Amino acid sequence: MESRGIERNRSETVLRWIAAGLALAVLLLAAACGGEDRPAERADGSAEVIGMAAAQAPVARPAIPVETTTMAPPTYAATSVLPLEPEEPPVTWAEAEAAFLEGRYGEAVDLFGRYVERRPTGPWGHYMLGLSAWKGGYLELAEAHLMESVLIDPDHVRGRVNLARVLIELGQSAAAEGHARIAEELDPADVAAKRTLARALAENGDHEGALARYEEALWIDPEDRWSLNNMGHLMIQRGEHEEAVGPLALAVRLDTTNATFLNNLGSALANAGMGDGVDTDAIAQAYLEELWGCPGEAADTVARRR
Repeated sequence: MESRGIERNRSETVLRWIAAGLALAVLLLAAACGGEDRPAERADGSAEVIGMAAAQAPVARPAIPVETTTMAPPTYAATSVLPLEPEEPPVTWAEAEAAFLEGRYGEAVDLFGRYVERRPTGPWGHYMLGLSAWKGGYLELAEAHLMESVLIDPDHVRGRVNLARVLIELGQSAAAEGHARIAEELDPADVAAKRTLARALAENGDHEGALARYEEALWIDPEDRWSLNNMGHLMIQRGEHEEAVGPLALAVRLDTTNATFLNNLGSALANAGMGDGVDTDAIAQAYLEELWGCPGEAADTVARRR
C-alpha cells in the first residue's frame, strides 16, 4: 500500500512539472509574438527602439471611386471672326518679264520677288529680280539677287557681267573687276564681258588695260557703240581729245539719238583745237557734215543734243 502511494505522488509531481513547463512555454511564445517595446542592440552596442508603428505594415485603404462622365466638353460660340487675307495668285514668268520689258521696273521687282519666293533655287529668277532692281535704282537689292544668281550658277555669264556693273556703281570696282574677269574667262567672245572688265580696269586706274579690252571688244563687234563711247570718254579723261573724236563720232553715227554720245563728242571736239569752246554744237555739226557727207543728218543729230 505504501509503495502505491509513493508512485502516485511521483506521478502527480511529474504532471505538475509538465504543466509548469507548458505554462512557461506559453509565456515565452507570447513574449516572442508581441508585448511592450524593447530595446534592440546595435552593432556598436547602443540601443535602438523599434516601435509597433514602425514594425506594423501600413493598412491599405479602399480606393474612392472617381465619378466619370461621357459628356463632351462645353463649346463656346466665337464672338468675332477675323477674315483671312486672300492668297496672292502665283506669278508667271511672262507677266513679270512683260513688266520689265515695258519699263515698269518697280512692278517688275514686285512680280519677280513673288516669282522667286516660289522658285528660290533658280538662278534666272534672281537674275531678273536683280536686273529689275538695278534699273529701278535699288542698287543694294540688285547686288543681293545678282550675287545669289551667280552663287546658284557660278557659270552664269550674264549674272557676272551685270553684277560687276552694279558693283561699279556702288564704288566697289575691285570686286567688279573680279566678277568681270570670271565672265570673260567663261566666254572670251562676250563683248559685254570685255566692255565691263574695261570699265572696272579704268576705275581701278589701269587705263592701258582698259583701252586694250575695248579694242578686243571692237575686234569682235566693230559696231559696239558703247565700247566706242567708253573708249572715247576714257581718252578725254586722259587728255587725248583728238584721239577721242574718231570713236565718238562713229558711236554717234551708230546711235544719233543718244545724248551721252553727242555730249562726249562735243566735249572732244571743243577741246581738240577744232573750236574755241564757245559753240560746241556748231563745231559738232560741221565735223559730222564733213565726216558723214549728210548735212541734214548732221543737223538733226546735233539738234537732239540740245
